[in-house]
Amino acid sequence: MSTDLEQILEVHKGWYETNVGLVADKMLAYFPEGDGYHQFNLNGHTYHGVLDKHRLWVNSAKIGLDITAIRDTVGPDVQVFGDVALLTAEGVADLLMPGESESVPTPFRTTEFYRRDDGKGNAVWRIWHMHCSVMDQQMPKYGTE
Repeated sequence: MSTDLEQILEVHKGWYETNVGLVADKMLAYFPEGDGYHQFNLNGHTYHGVLDKHRLWVNSAKIGLDITAIRDTVGPDVQVFGDVALLTAEGVADLLMPGESESVPTPFRTTEFYRRDDGKGNAVWRIWHMHCSVMDQQMPKYGTE
């Protein structure tokens, strides 16, 4: 049997794989059933429940938005605390905007909060909360340096 760390990294990897092409139906497997999932999305909006996020992906694909590649550039760093875990990483998503012919590399940060619960009480690791934000490095990291 694989370790908690290996299982969490498999969920993270699978979640990233479903981002490419916005595979909405396959994305569902990485989040809890019901309305318990909560996300602060890269687009600036908040989503409640996996079906709310599914709706975003379906409609994004309809207007021609796509993610053509996604990868971690720093991390992921995973900390496990019993039946909960925290994953942090930095990455790049290649975003294809509606009407464009080439993807734009978009650096981002992600924080993923995991619980060993699939939303039905089964002991399976799922992403229960996620915060994703664009990395805006216009300000110097240490203020004046």
